Amino acid sequence: MTEVMAFLSPQEGVGGVWRLWVDTALLGRAGSVQHDFPAGPTAPSVAARTRALATLGFAPADPAPGLVWRWTEIPSFRGEGATVVGEALVRPIAETKGAPAVPVSGRRRTTTVVRDAPRGKRGPVAPEDLAELLGPEAAHWPALGLAVHHGGVIDHDGSQFRVLDGHELVGFTMAQGEGRQYRAVVHTDREGLPYGEPLPALPDDPLRARHEALQSFLRPTDPDYPQGPYVPRVAQGAVSEGPEAV
Repeated sequence: MTEVMAFLSPQEGVGGVWRLWVDTALLGRAGSVQHDFPAGPTAPSVAARTRALATLGFAPADPAPGLVWRWTEIPSFRGEGATVVGEALVRPIAETKGAPAVPVSGRRRTTTVVRDAPRGKRGPVAPEDLAELLGPEAAHWPALGLAVHHGGVIDHDGSQFRVLDGHELVGFTMAQGEGRQYRAVVHTDREGLPYGEPLPALPDDPLRARHEALQSFLRPTDPDYPQGPYVPRVAQGAVSEGPEAV
């Protein structure tokens, strides 16, 4: 039986609206599916969440106790109070109707596909803003074919960032004291949450940083262990593009 995580949180800046979303990366789908509840004075009831999950194609992972939610309080990135994020294990409804389950092994996965930030500022960061928001090291990341998006994967707010190579997460930032810390992704747990090796500073090349972190974190016998030295990616614009490129 495939178990994935469902999340629930209030939408910052949209009074009274709560968003429910399910991380579908472990099901081989990119991103997530989501449902917004109409504005109200309180969080949607457990019954309302369960009904919304059903419309998205999911049911409680364990029907015996029903849907059990775990809540985490996260400081607001604006520095005013805090918000909460609920988490619950769910499974595809199709699996309860005789469809074959998607096997999920306990071995770590080093490829992570992530959703947009669930609240706060979302979407890609303009290349011209990277140096100001993150530092001069980040200014040339787009030339390496990398995209930076608002919103962390652990600190779900607009003050944190994710670094993507296509749809794959290669690094992210998270709150560290009064600042932020960069982490290179080395594996993803069964719940679809990435683990990142902390770096002492923002990397010049996030791909190199991840390559070295994987070699440090994994055993050489692990199938995800990078073989050989890191080969730098040629910056875009350094070679011709289009059909003539070889």
